[in-house]
Amino acid sequence: MSNTSSSLNGPGTSDNSNAYAIVEQARALESWRKAGKLWSYMDEDLWGSTAAQISSPVSMRARMTAWIMRLMSSRTDYPRILAWDLPRDVTAHLAIAYQDDNQRAHYLDVFAPADAGEGKLYPVVIDDHGGGFVYGTRELNRSFAMHLAHRGYVVVVPSYRPGPRWTFVDILTDLSHAYSWVLEHGANYGADIDKLFLTGDSAGACMALHSTQIENSQAMSAQTGVPQAGLNIRGLLLVCGIYNLKEHFDPHSYAGMLQSICPEVFESVHDKFVGYDNTTDLLAAAPLPPVFINTSSDDFLHDENVDLAERLEKLGVDYELDDADAKQWGELGHVSVIGLATHERSQISLDKMDVFMRRVLGE
Repeated sequence: MSNTSSSLNGPGTSDNSNAYAIVEQARALESWRKAGKLWSYMDEDLWGSTAAQISSPVSMRARMTAWIMRLMSSRTDYPRILAWDLPRDVTAHLAIAYQDDNQRAHYLDVFAPADAGEGKLYPVVIDDHGGGFVYGTRELNRSFAMHLAHRGYVVVVPSYRPGPRWTFVDILTDLSHAYSWVLEHGANYGADIDKLFLTGDSAGACMALHSTQIENSQAMSAQTGVPQAGLNIRGLLLVCGIYNLKEHFDPHSYAGMLQSICPEVFESVHDKFVGYDNTTDLLAAAPLPPVFINTSSDDFLHDENVDLAERLEKLGVDYELDDADAKQWGELGHVSVIGLATHERSQISLDKMDVFMRRVLGE
């Protein structure tokens, strides 16, 4: 285990001069344990961090649970990343600081069509990566982001400070700062901020939905303490998300995983998100833009995403549900469109996302 906090600083250990190098870096390390640090914090923020670098004390149990989850997730993602086939017609701008504090968590990547910029603007998609609120950095979603950029979008992928050292409010605040960066600097990279979409997978989908409602509700922003960036979100793309926080806190519920994974992350929810901590009230916080939902029949959060679609139907919200059948396509699992972007079914989902966004924009 690491006993220093120095690896919390700087943009991380992946090659930030070459978007394609991460695959060969991972292969050269010959170990998912070692390679995991290319796309996630592993233990460096759990042991030996100074009090000034964390938002609140964290129990040994929470640190151990997060560490184990990161190890398990890295083991799953390692073969997926080795199989990445990244598009070659995308320009990558890597490791751009969106806050000037040199924290690894406060960098973002921008992926764009080769001719973006210099007066050529494309719709922009901000991608909030997942990882159970404790795992992953911007590098984890590189394949998905580049395949989306290949279809004619500027895609921005920010990192954020993960649990259990930092809370749900800290994470949402980080993302708000990243959104502000996009508004201020996005046009320099060919982003048309008047054509802006928000996406996220798993925990990232949770953040994307909450961020959207905060952006559209001054009352929710004031109560939670999460600042509004001023986004005009034209649409949401939610991949295998978790949405009903209250249900996931219940230790007696089948879905009470948040209580077991990272209770410290959500301590702030119990007071600051009262009235917004369940799906019904969250959806009622503000009018929603059109929503695209992606899941698969063998996704462990499948039922929650189908439930969200049914709720949107009752509310009269413009939505589309992309529910992949694992019996037809073979094992897909959780967030397959992110980790397995070159899979035939993932390419179909990416095409559906493209059609959805073009429809919303009237193109």
